[in-house]
Amino acid sequence: MYKSSGELKRQAKDSLRGRWKEAVMLNLVPSIIQMVSMFFVTMIIIGLGLFIGLVANDQSNFSKMMTPNYEKISDGDDWDESYMWEEEFDDESPGASAVAALTSATSAPLVGPIFSFVMTFLTIGISFTFLDVIRRGKSQEMSFKQSFRLFNGNDFVPVLLINILTYIFQYLWFLLFIIPGIVKGYSYSQANFIYKDLSSTRDTRSMGATSFITESRELMDGHKGRLFWLDISFIGWYIVGLLTMGIGLLWINPYINATKAAFYDDLSKGKFLEEEVIEDDEIWTSF
Repeated sequence: MYKSSGELKRQAKDSLRGRWKEAVMLNLVPSIIQMVSMFFVTMIIIGLGLFIGLVANDQSNFSKMMTPNYEKISDGDDWDESYMWEEEFDDESPGASAVAALTSATSAPLVGPIFSFVMTFLTIGISFTFLDVIRRGKSQEMSFKQSFRLFNGNDFVPVLLINILTYIFQYLWFLLFIIPGIVKGYSYSQANFIYKDLSSTRDTRSMGATSFITESRELMDGHKGRLFWLDISFIGWYIVGLLTMGIGLLWINPYINATKAAFYDDLSKGKFLEEEVIEDDEIWTSF
């Protein structure tokens, strides 16, 4: 029997009770990155609004400047003097300034891939720590340095390969249609947790990245809807995070990450923590 969304959330809150300061510090870097991203997105939206307004204003002024002064024409003035220019063009016109500002603002997405890469590894490392907290309780360390646990010589490459392949597979499904891509995203969502458990009980160096993705797909068979509704239940909290310009995420992120870790722990029920049994005929002996 699996736990409901409410039970998983209560388990997450119980694991964080009295440890919110540690949880905030653990999630500090990704939360700050999210706040910075929200700031840039807000600035881009404001910049686009100003740009559109200035361009519309320039077009209106241009139309006025190109309108002939028929009073002068009727007075017999030369045609060359029949246009009244209300203002002259110069290199520092509002439109030109707006274009420069927009170009500067839209250069921000260039740092997107870097943010995405760092966020992915930090988030996965943090989720691993929360899984340990769910299982071990207060005996598990939950400090700032734990967020960088994947930046080591053991887990970095395997996790990188898992996430590259997951991205490729999901992207290919998205090419067919949006919904299959979303469904497959949920199918592959537990691959990192599975890697964590398997690597703690056996040598996973001989296992390909697709092995963990396949295990995740099989584990999530019949449970994708549960995780989907769990995600939906957090929409209100995400709105709170947006309204506070990301400041609320300092507390919201630990809550969500702990709940997701509780979901995996409930779903897997220690399946991937079992010690690998090696048959006698599989043991290689050197003489």
